[in-house]
Amino acid sequence: MSELVRVAIGPGTTALVWPKCCPTCGTKATLVETQRRLGRVKSIRPNLLGGLTMKSDVLHLSFPACSKHSREIRRAGLVLDNGPIGRFLRPLIYLGALTALGLLFHPTRVRDLGIILLFPVAGICGLAAIIWARLVSSVWPKRFDPDMDVVEIQFQHAAYAGAFRRLNAAATKDELTRAPPWYLRASIWKVALLVILFVLIGRLVGR
Repeated sequence: MSELVRVAIGPGTTALVWPKCCPTCGTKATLVETQRRLGRVKSIRPNLLGGLTMKSDVLHLSFPACSKHSREIRRAGLVLDNGPIGRFLRPLIYLGALTALGLLFHPTRVRDLGIILLFPVAGICGLAAIIWARLVSSVWPKRFDPDMDVVEIQFQHAAYAGAFRRLNAAATKDELTRAPPWYLRASIWKVALLVILFVLIGRLVGR
């Protein structure tokens, strides 16, 4: 059974310690260093040249895995990458898959699509790759908490997640990683203020 673990990564926290076994099969032989990464955009601001300056963070997680599953984990990481390219491609993949689903109900339209048919085909292939990547990702850094120096890691096996928690008790303790209630989240209030601002601008323009 999979388990989600929240890990504090802020100043003062120590380096993460990983169980000396493969997170997928549990073997302790032929272990190699395996890496997964997770990125986040911290801020986007206009600069003096008229463009935008983006500030981002990248978290690299290095852990041991057997040589066979290390290759799988690395390939899955490329598919599930949370960088700008991944964020751009995934909505297109989902849209292509939905287009393919719509064609199942209107198969006569397939002949009229021509080269555009590549879009739903690519969507189906991309969706299959995402599903495969999620199934083989025994260690999957899913996201940063937008309001805390905390990262969420999805583990495929609860026993491995438990061993990870014990080795990193200080970084995973509830006092540091507990998610704040929704009304204390800064991101919620930022969105609310933006909505109010757009409403006020809309009223001023409409006068």
